[in-house]
Amino acid sequence: MIFLEEQEIMENLIELDDRAIEINNERKKQLTELTNKFKKEKQDIIDDYQKQTEDEIKKNTQRIEREAQQKVEQIKNQNKEVLENMEMEFENSLTDMIDEIIKQIFHLDSKNHG
Repeated sequence: MIFLEEQEIMENLIELDDRAIEINNERKKQLTELTNKFKKEKQDIIDDYQKQTEDEIKKNTQRIEREAQQKVEQIKNQNKEVLENMEMEFENSLTDMIDEIIKQIFHLDSKNHG
């Protein structure tokens, strides 16, 4: 009888050991699943942050390019206005010089004939 009790105890211990191994394996599996889930969520957060950063960079780059283009157009318009003013001043000066030369020619001609 003692032998039977020992055998039952051994069988119970073996069953408990098997159950402990089974529970340990389930915990390892759950831990692996949680680790993988955590890694995926972490990567999703990183990917989302990178996308937001890239979108922000793209938006800012477009804004800077647009502002730069506006500045270029503004400078072109200012240069065009300056050149037009210089051209008008040159034409006025040229007209004044021509008028002065003509006056001097007529003045000299009237002295010579007069």
